[in-house]
Amino acid sequence: MRIRSHRRNGGVLIGLVAALCTFGALAPAARADVGDITEFTTPTLNSSPYGIAPAPGGMAWFTELDGNAIGVISATGAITELPLPLPNSRPKSIVAGPDKNLWFTEGSNRIGRITPTGDEVEFQIPTATSVPKDIAVGPDGNLWFTEFNGNQIGRITPDGVIDEFPVTTASGGPNGITAGPDGNLWFTEVNGNNIGIITPAGAVTELPIPEPDSQPVDIATGPDGNLWFTEFGTNKIGRVTPAGVFNAFDIPTTQSGPNGITAGPDGNLWFTEFRGNKIGVITVDGAITDYPIPTPTAQALSIAAGPDGNLWFTEQAASNVARVLDAPVPAIKLKPASGPPLTVVKLTGSGFGSFEKVKLTFVDSVNGKIVLRKALADAEGRLRTKVTIPANASLGAQEIQAKGVISGLQASATFTVTG
Repeated sequence: MRIRSHRRNGGVLIGLVAALCTFGALAPAARADVGDITEFTTPTLNSSPYGIAPAPGGMAWFTELDGNAIGVISATGAITELPLPLPNSRPKSIVAGPDKNLWFTEGSNRIGRITPTGDEVEFQIPTATSVPKDIAVGPDGNLWFTEFNGNQIGRITPDGVIDEFPVTTASGGPNGITAGPDGNLWFTEVNGNNIGIITPAGAVTELPIPEPDSQPVDIATGPDGNLWFTEFGTNKIGRVTPAGVFNAFDIPTTQSGPNGITAGPDGNLWFTEFRGNKIGVITVDGAITDYPIPTPTAQALSIAAGPDGNLWFTEQAASNVARVLDAPVPAIKLKPASGPPLTVVKLTGSGFGSFEKVKLTFVDSVNGKIVLRKALADAEGRLRTKVTIPANASLGAQEIQAKGVISGLQASATFTVTG
């Protein structure tokens, strides 16, 4: 495992058009070195990068809490900063919306929306000083966010209409939020020591965490269909099933201050250690490995899977955005796995980059390669699409291949062509 720091000193911003290029494929040798961390410093010093998220188009977008801007970064570390029109907005968490825009929370008690070309609009939250924190896309196509001081869960439509739903526990301190595997939203309560569930209709249920004063911060849906969350107060990673069964796993580094967490393309969960100055990875069985961050006291905050099949995270104190290399395990499945030419096949896949374009090819032992189409992976690097077996497909066992346009990750599955 190698660690290295790459710094960009100077305030010259690249143009937005130049920045919105796709992630370049990483060198194969580097990809094998899991845990290799590279840092990129924002042009604005002391910008305090906070939230980060992938978005369609092959870029990672992040917020600058003290820089009052939204940043865009490419795989080579080229950063563009888009200043927000209102002063002291203090943008925090960010997510790609179903409308292909980026949505973010603001310490100024607003929800912001910015287009891929940089046009930005802000929506005032009805509850004063609500302190919005995290934001996520709901199964209903709306954006859902937590209100730490308002003790509510907010919902905003792509048109900007906001509704608020109170949390049962007084001063619970809702913080992280994510779409769950059950069609609901799951959230953490830092002060209430609960994991909360809210339906798209606004009904709230709370599940008490067994460890006292665990201070749950962030939450993510894992590849195992469970919810995983960081316990800042007890130095653990927690897991809760959709049925409400809890487990917790000790982090090797003492007082590491686990903060952000996300599912990685490798089938594990990756998290930041705010105090421990490390990036951790936990398997679904609870085995934890962590990797030191090059810059001392970087204060790693948010982490997200990137379009290149790696993990990207923010360093608040160091004003860096960093990349940690993952070891994705791409795979595809076909249903049905056999049939005559012109059979329509349901293809599912996983382990690709977030919002990555994936090229689908029919590899015929007689006729060679036939391009089928390109599909777009979702935020978790998963594919769900249909392909048609070519009319001239040769009989026998042939192959369908999926290859990431950005990461170069490749997987294949056999389709048997029958007469």
